[in-house]
Formats: sequence, C-alpha cells, structure tokens
Amino acid sequence: MRIAAPGAPVDELAALGPRGRRLAATSAASMFAADVSAPTPVIDPVPVVLDAEDWDTLSAGLIQRVRLLDALYADLYGPRTVLGTDVAPAAELLQDPAYLRSAIGIPSRGATHLFAVTSTVARQADGSWVVLEDSVDVPDGAGFALELRRVLSRCAPSLYRSTELRRLHPFFDTVRTALHRRTRTDGRAGRTVVLTAGDPDDPLRAFDQSWLANLLGSPVVSVGDLQTGSGSLTLRLPGVDSDPGDTVDALVRLLPSAQLDPLDLGPTPYGGVTGLVEAARCGDVEMLNPFGAGLLENPALRAALPDLCRQILHEDLQLRPAARPTGESPGAEPSRWLSSDPAGGDELVERPARLRLLVIASEDGYEVLPGGVAHTDDEAPEALKDIWVTVPETFALPEGAGEGSSTERSSAGGSSAGGSSADGTPHEGSAPGRADASDTGSAPANGSGVDLGVLTAYPAMTRSIGSDLFWFGRYLERVDSTARLLRTVLDTSNDLGSERSASAGTAQAVLLGAVTDVTTTYPGFLDLDPQDPESVRSEISSLLTDSGRPGSLAQSYASLAHTTRTLRDLISDDVWPVIARMRGSFHLLAGSDNRPLEQGLTEIVDGCLTLSGAVADSMPRNLGWDLTEVGRKLERTMGLLSLLRATLGHRRTRAAEARIAGAVALITESGASYRRTFHAAVQPELLLELLLHDTTLPRSIAFQLDRLNSTLDRLPEVTPSPELRAPLTALRSRIGSWQPQELLRPASTPGTVSDSPSGSPSGSVPGPPSAPTPTPAPPSAPTPAARGGAPTSMLEEADAAIGSLRELATALENRFFRPSESTSRWGIDDV
Repeated sequence: MRIAAPGAPVDELAALGPRGRRLAATSAASMFAADVSAPTPVIDPVPVVLDAEDWDTLSAGLIQRVRLLDALYADLYGPRTVLGTDVAPAAELLQDPAYLRSAIGIPSRGATHLFAVTSTVARQADGSWVVLEDSVDVPDGAGFALELRRVLSRCAPSLYRSTELRRLHPFFDTVRTALHRRTRTDGRAGRTVVLTAGDPDDPLRAFDQSWLANLLGSPVVSVGDLQTGSGSLTLRLPGVDSDPGDTVDALVRLLPSAQLDPLDLGPTPYGGVTGLVEAARCGDVEMLNPFGAGLLENPALRAALPDLCRQILHEDLQLRPAARPTGESPGAEPSRWLSSDPAGGDELVERPARLRLLVIASEDGYEVLPGGVAHTDDEAPEALKDIWVTVPETFALPEGAGEGSSTERSSAGGSSAGGSSADGTPHEGSAPGRADASDTGSAPANGSGVDLGVLTAYPAMTRSIGSDLFWFGRYLERVDSTARLLRTVLDTSNDLGSERSASAGTAQAVLLGAVTDVTTTYPGFLDLDPQDPESVRSEISSLLTDSGRPGSLAQSYASLAHTTRTLRDLISDDVWPVIARMRGSFHLLAGSDNRPLEQGLTEIVDGCLTLSGAVADSMPRNLGWDLTEVGRKLERTMGLLSLLRATLGHRRTRAAEARIAGAVALITESGASYRRTFHAAVQPELLLELLLHDTTLPRSIAFQLDRLNSTLDRLPEVTPSPELRAPLTALRSRIGSWQPQELLRPASTPGTVSDSPSGSPSGSVPGPPSAPTPTPAPPSAPTPAARGGAPTSMLEEADAAIGSLRELATALENRFFRPSESTSRWGIDDV
C-alpha cells in the first residue's frame, strides 16, 4: 500500500526538484547533531505525513497501550494478582532479570507510574498499525525529533511552509507544566533532574538525552552528583554541603534500572547512588520512569498484551504487536511512504518505514508527541525522515486565543529568512514559544497570560556541572591562545625564513621554541632545525591535527567540544554551529588538499571569538558564569606568563629582541595599545610594562588578576577559604612589584654565553629571596638557554607566578568539585 502525501508537499517537492532535494538532504545531514563526533546520518527531506484522522487513530492506540503498560507495572510491583492468572506469562516474567524485587511496593506520587514510553510502529498494507517494540526502561527520541525538525525546516523552508503542521514545543510546554505540578511539595517548586550516563561511546544518545532535559527545563546530572541520606536524595553542590533546600524531588531516569543502586541492585558500571532505592521507597524522591520498568519490554509479555488488555482494561487492544518482523509474510506486507531514491535517482520512490513515537504523562493521563523520527526499513541504507502531523482544516482556535494564535498558525509550518523554525520559534530547543492552534486548552484561566500556579525553582548547580563549566572556560581560552600563537609564529617564520641574518635566525628559533614551551609538547621544535621548512611544517601540522598528543591544538579542541556537549542544557543553541564549523576547519587542516595552515588557524580564532560572544550574550551571570570566568582568567594568565617566559626570559641582540617582541605583541593583541601608549618601536621593556600592569588591556596580566579577584569574591563560601585567597594575594603582590627593567636584566649564570649587545644591561639582579625554585623542564626538553641568550630573573619570577596559579587552580577544584574530578577525564592541565 502506498501512502499518498497531501498535494501541497508533493507540489513543493516537485518544485524543489532533484537537485534541491539532494542539497537539502546534504545540508540537513551536516547540520544534524553537528556538535557531536558521530557518523553523519542519511536524512531524507521527504516527510512521512499523517493526516488528522490517521493521527487520531494512532495516538489513541498508543495512549491505550501505555495505559495498559502502566496498569501492568502497578500490579507487577504491587499486589501481583496478574501472575496468578492464565493470561500472563508468569514463568517468563519471574525469570526475567529486569524484574527487580527490590522495587516492589515503591509508591508513585502521580496518578500514573510510567512517565515516558517510546513505541516503534509500522503501518501494514491493509491500513492497520502494528507495534514492533516498546522502550519503557530508557525511552528516547524527543531530542532527535526536535533536531530533525529544526535542520530540515532550515534546509527546506519552502517545503515546511507548504503545510500547516502540529508544532512540537507546545507538547513539551504541557508536559513541563504537568511535571511541575506533580513534583511541587509544601508550597515550593519541586526539583526535577535528568540522570544520564553521558557516555562518550554513544554521543548521539547523550545528545538526545540532553535535548530532553533542555525541553523539560531540568538539569542533567550524573550518578556522582547525587547522594542519599535519611531517606532523601540531594545534589552535591559546588563548594557547599547540601542542605534540605537541595533536595531532589523527582529523578527522570535515563539509565537502565539495574545500574543505579549498588546497595539494593548490585554492582554497577557507573558506581550508582547508594541508597537510591530506599529513598524512592520512603517517597522522598519519585523515579521517572520507575525502577524495574524494563520488565514491560519482556517479549512474552508483549505477545500476551491483547489478552491482558481485555482482562485489565476491559477493552480490545487497538494496536496489536507484530507477530514477526514486518515484511516476512504476505499478510504483514508493510505500507510504503514517498521517499527520495536511495540510489541517487531523480524521481521519488516508495520505501517502507518504521515510526518511533514518544508518549509522555500529562496531567490528564498521557499525550503523544505530534511528530517523531521515521527510519526507512529496507535493504538500502537507512535514512531518517521527519514525521508530520497535519492540522485539520476545521481545527478550532482555543477560546481567547485571538490574533496572536492566528499569526502563529500561519508561521507554524515555515522557516523564514530570519531563522525561525518549523515550530515557529527562533530555534528548536530555545525558550518555548506561545501556544498556537495545535495547543488546546493551555491558556491560563485568568486570561492574563501568566499561570499563577507556577512556582519559581532555583537553578541547580552540581559539582560535575561546575567542573565542566570551569574546564569549558579553560579549554576555550587554551584553543584561542594556542591558535593565535601558532598563526603568529607561522606568519613570522614565513617572513624570517627568507632572511639570512643572525637576528632573524635567532628570532625564528626562539618563537618556534616558545610554541613547544607554552604547549608543553616536548621535544617538539627543540629537537628540530628551525631552518628546515619541512620539519617546521610537519611539527606544526602535528600540533594542528594530532588529537592524541597532549597539549596540541587538536587535543585542546577535542576537550573543548566534549565539555561543551556535557553542558548542552546550559549553553545557547547558537554555539553548536560554531563548534561544528571549528571541527570542519580541523578536518580540512588534516586533509590532503594543501590548504594554507594560516587560513585554517584564522578560522579557528574566529570560531573562538564567536563562541566567546555567544556564551557572553546568553549565559546567566550566576555561579556557572563565575566558574567559567575563573577558568578563562586562570588559563589566560598562565598562558601569558609561559609565553613571556619563553620569549623574553633571555637577553639577546636588540635586533632579535625587536623581532621577538613584535611577535609577542601580535599574539597578545597589544600592538595597537602599545603604539598609542608609547609612540615608539616595540621594545621588550615597554611591551612587558604594558602586559604586566595595564589594567585596561583585556589581555594583560593585571586585567586578568583584577577580574579573577572580583570573581572569587562572588563564589559561595560557607566559611572563609584561605587556600583560595592566599595564592592570589601572594601572586598579585609579586607581580605588582615587578619592574620590567629589573626582570629583563641578565642574571649571573656561570657558563652562559650571552649575545646581548654591549649597550644592553650587563649587571645581574638575583631573584628575590622568596622566589621558589623554577619548575624544571621535562627531562627530554633542552633548556631555553640552549637556544642562546643570557637568562634573566624573569625565568624564576614567571615560574613562581605560574606555581601560585597552579596552587590556586588546585584549591578551586578541591573546594568546589569532587576530588576525583580535579583533573577532568577528557583533558589534562598541560600548561
């Protein structure tokens, strides 16, 4: 049976033409979950279209099915009367490891036990629907549905304007309100969190789960963010001990039941939350979905559902389970949907597909998301298709909807040049838009546009989220500073490489060595001939593309991308295209098309600037912002000190120093400020004065320390933390006393040969008595003195300052994050 699409989409598909359809498919595939490191899916821009009549039949059957599963769960984990009948497969159920005896008797706060179920359905040739499988323990699909609608509405906007569709966001508005009313207790808003694994081996699943958390307005947490005590479940907050205000009232569980509580359920690969089952039994926290819901996926139980439905609900089951995989017998021949030709032909073809649809609990029972993701189901490569649910022509406006809803109805199906999506919002997943004609019964009774029953919930900030934000700031700054350093050194080396003077050779060797010193990618340039262009190019290419090399730009970007993905529910949607473009730049740099490295580095720097702006314009100025800023300021200060130490820590000829100082001015974006301040050629002493003490220069050390001090003042502290204040106080005092002329005066070091000119300072100034011993370079790395020049006290002073910053970073992590996360698993403190 062929399923005919409405005339308007068919006409628009014809107007797009083969080339337009292929272009839309390619663009959508590149945009779909572009921020995750996963294979690009095949996307078919031709949707699966369900009219109102088909949708009413299908959604009614799905709701009935979930009502039955909910009743079965209540019985199997309650009185268990169904096990005494001849209908239920008692032996198979009792032997199923998904039947968790520890969960028997756990109460439910709401009228239902199950919170969400994902069902996979297919339409047969006779027009009937069958259910292929149910995902009850860990439902999915909400994020994929929103993402697919978003990317296709942007890649084929005219197609989405051709038909009025049921929007997706109003559905989640309704669910979010129902969840809020279900969890509110004692006159306060309940705290709901979404528990995920954040498994890096399955980034698409983590992507989907983060989207659901975003839509529910709940923070994503891991098992390490939760703790139990006295029967309650609380969040581990950064820097302060949890108190009753941090209680978790509902846990949306996106981990398998058996992996949650090592005390009652046995050892788990994620460690679990000891005592979680007992907390649920006490009724202080509600599990959504509840423990042991995976039992409802038992194949024998699925086959018995028609009989169980008549016994429990006294109704005939509307959607029957498929007796065997669709297409294995003539009686189960699947329907075929209009699709793009998987062989690349110009004509549309017909392909079978299975539809994944999400059912979620609401205040009045259950509702079905009016859309989803269809997967083609034949021998050709699988393609993803958007599921459309059309709005009937006689659909009535809600009472009091007025002109606002009419306007939204006209825009619900299209994406304008301004970037609105198929759901009529600027971005799928951003702040929910107003309800349209498809959102019935959601207008407040008071007519004011405000639901007076909503209670404000305080934002949650767990230790792992705080750690991720801190490292997000550090890695963002690290990628930016490393890209700037490499770009400037590469440009300068291109200029100096054509010269034959001694000063040019010295400057080139120093700048290349600085790359290795700052990134700590030893031995790096220190073992290479700086006059060998091929060796230099090869080392720079390794720093750009080798993500397995600690300290490389590729590794820093991979860590940045990972931390960004863990913060999906906190960061603006505008950052994902930026992350995707930056990843594309790295892929191009790793290609063999001889693309100029300078161009790729410029794109990466531009991406960092865009990402910084997107975060600055969208992130609330709360604890999360402060932790991000602390990370950025620490990283920038350490990077700048390392750069100054590597480039200005030795005195050389004035000609070489001028070249080196000019490159440092470019890297730190201080050239314009220098020229306006001093009206002279770049000199190391004057440039150092600017970078050390100018509090108005955004990339100076004084600027970073001022911002770092003010940010630390805003961090929550139950008791004073001298371990945080002492390192910063000592550092500000030390750097405030630095005099550039003294720092750059050659120190007395026996056996060191200086090439400084006779007119340069020749005296020696030992480091201050309190200066600690400099941090030694790795054993395999030649010392900077091997590159020529007389060492200065800048070396010891910079080492001492960097040591104070490391001490402060360690104290921050020990104070605000878990000790096990003091070094993130996806990166290292390598500067």
